[in-house]
Amino acid sequence: MEPIGLIAAMTQESNALLGCIQGGRPIALGLFCGHSFELCGQTCVLITSGMGVQRAREAAQTLVEMVAPRRLISFGIAGAVESDLGIGDVVMAEAVCRLEQGVIGFPLPLEPWPEPAREAAARALTRRGARLWAGTAVTTAGSQVAEGQLGEMRHPILEMETVGIAQVAAEKGIPLSSLRAISDGPCAPIPFNLGEVMDKDANLQAGRLLKAIIRHPQIVFQSGRLVRNSRIAANNVAVALVAALSR
Repeated sequence: MEPIGLIAAMTQESNALLGCIQGGRPIALGLFCGHSFELCGQTCVLITSGMGVQRAREAAQTLVEMVAPRRLISFGIAGAVESDLGIGDVVMAEAVCRLEQGVIGFPLPLEPWPEPAREAAARALTRRGARLWAGTAVTTAGSQVAEGQLGEMRHPILEMETVGIAQVAAEKGIPLSSLRAISDGPCAPIPFNLGEVMDKDANLQAGRLLKAIIRHPQIVFQSGRLVRNSRIAANNVAVALVAALSR
């Protein structure tokens, strides 16, 4: 049977998942880092793309060409727009759209998670003091937005990759699902504007970040909170993903 393809942007997200399973082995996936493992009789192939739409698209294309997955899953951390989503809560997105220069693109539907998978993920999160939500993934270049800009979307979350993966999935006719955990939001915002410290290819620029810190020294202390919250989110989404795939 064809494998399930899993795509994470950051090593932190991939490592959190690999820490939840046994027997994962590194594999070569073109220019990307990959791992293969078995979960409840299913072969899963994990690829770490790097941040941004372009890298996510290239990773998805590589995964499709090299392992021919029957299903793709975009997972990792994200930012909340609404204050009712707490740090570590997990969102199963029903659709994804792009937010670019203040313009919201047409939403693309995502493959729904089966009810047993939802229930299993919810139970696993409850044991960790977190909740499971249905929502909308909004892929953006990193600029934070006000809640009103996203209109009547159901629990919108901000991330940087899923639209790129969705483009490949649509071209190849492969179902795509999404699972994201909250690492920041209105009550615990990112202490700097991502758009100001990253280049057009979603690479963090140390010089830009240093200038931001010089202008706003409190960023150093706030960044410690972000690191802790990102760790919580990465671990929670990994636990929820394993639970969902085990059903």
